[in-house]
Amino acid sequence: MTKQAKGSESSTRRSLALSFYTFLSRILGLIRDHFMAVSFGTGMVASAFSVAYRLPNMFRNLLAEGTLSQSFMPIFSEYEKMGVHEARVMSGTVLSFLFLCLSIFVALFWFFAAGFLPALVGGSPEYGTLVVELSLVLFFLIMTASLSSIFMSISNSHHNYFVPSLSPIILNFSYLIVFIFVFPFYHEIRDKVFVLAYGIVTGGILQLLVQGWYVYKNGYGPIFRLNLKHPAIRKIFKLMLPAALGGSFYQIGLLVDIFLANYIQNQNPGLGAVVSLDYSQRLVQLPTGIIGVALATTILPSLLKDLREGREENVPKEIADVLSFAFFLTLPASIGLAVLGETVLDSIYYGGRWDHLATMTAFYPLVFYSFAIPFYSINKVLVSSYYAFSDTKTPLRIQLVSFFLSIVVSIGLMYFLKHSAIALASALSASVTSSLLLFYLKSHQVKIPFSTVWLRVFKMMPALLGLLLWLIISEWVAKPVLVNYLTSEWGLGFANVSRICLVVSILPAVVIYFVTASLIRIPESEIILGRFLKKIRKKSIQS
Repeated sequence: MTKQAKGSESSTRRSLALSFYTFLSRILGLIRDHFMAVSFGTGMVASAFSVAYRLPNMFRNLLAEGTLSQSFMPIFSEYEKMGVHEARVMSGTVLSFLFLCLSIFVALFWFFAAGFLPALVGGSPEYGTLVVELSLVLFFLIMTASLSSIFMSISNSHHNYFVPSLSPIILNFSYLIVFIFVFPFYHEIRDKVFVLAYGIVTGGILQLLVQGWYVYKNGYGPIFRLNLKHPAIRKIFKLMLPAALGGSFYQIGLLVDIFLANYIQNQNPGLGAVVSLDYSQRLVQLPTGIIGVALATTILPSLLKDLREGREENVPKEIADVLSFAFFLTLPASIGLAVLGETVLDSIYYGGRWDHLATMTAFYPLVFYSFAIPFYSINKVLVSSYYAFSDTKTPLRIQLVSFFLSIVVSIGLMYFLKHSAIALASALSASVTSSLLLFYLKSHQVKIPFSTVWLRVFKMMPALLGLLLWLIISEWVAKPVLVNYLTSEWGLGFANVSRICLVVSILPAVVIYFVTASLIRIPESEIILGRFLKKIRKKSIQS
């Protein structure tokens, strides 16, 4: 096997491992969301929490999961070549500077939040006040998440993905502990939402402590020094600034989405537009988080290693392999959510304050979001590829185009599609971003073998068609019969019936997809099944 093939396969296999850890986190996230929906529904308190949580979450996505971590890694890699001590001093200097900047930023937000947030969200004075009070608690998450991202980047640069992948799991556990062990002591919904907010912040602090402990345990612990003239700060922020501007367009777009969703909600009382969009996005984040983030996280160190060791010829093939792998996993996920969306929503959220009307309010945005799952995932991979070349300006320009497109489509269609227009605009924007990112990679002399990628996608069609056919039959033919039987004969509740229908739909669909893919010898299927069978054989030998 050639070094190039080994590199591509190694990157893919590491992505599979990280995807598994991320999958566990997302499952916990679904359990968390179930408790959220049952406890708060789609009313005023739920909307206020959704807006308040989105604000630090936007900046967290910009810093912790985006430009900061991806701008830090190439510079950290450079300093490691000079020596471990130099790298430790460099990371400690960056962390010290980041802590100072974030402290000032959080303090400014706390000071000015009451002035601008009520105007942004609209609605009643009570609603605006609740958003402000929750934001003052939750905004501290930007501090813990951003600092954690540096420690996670250090671990990822050494191909240590397990403990970094625990970070969202820790946060989800903090939710569940509050729901299960603390909520029984509170009865007022307003009290519960504040208890939850403080529990989440506690989880964020625990995230930071765990990531820091692991880095120090492995001998890469930062040596803290506040040196504003350290060259690494200038290098990182020189890389980060264009990327941050590009990311900020996306984050400003999310702010516009919040404003539009609140406007639609105020014009249509009882619609629950803010919460419906939020829950729809979270379902879409399940496959994009598992696949896109995992692939992007593992391909960046791999590409950096190729470039550092003078193997530029490996880069196009490795990007093509990762794109093909992303399509193999995201296309069936996209089809599945679009067809089974109603059943998925009822299975996860139904109960308590969440009824079937809330499900239908979230269903149409979910369908539009699901169309963009492949684009969301490959965008993460492609942006990481640009960062490997220390190019943050091209993604900036592309994000600017997508930003204006999303706003224009949202405003133009919201009177016809209401809150679903925001989801459709996001999907169209993601597809345009993917196209432009692929097109402009040629500026780095990266000629991706698109014929190979599209040939692999075309080869997936029989498996995708088999999957689609089964899902249509199960959702529109088998489900009504099964619902009638389980409710009348077994007396099961609606939520449990929906879960059984979902399992009956998904398990055969997965088997059909992978069996068909294996029969027509799709490489991605062989890698996944090969890894799975290898683990089974290993366990059988050990036993």
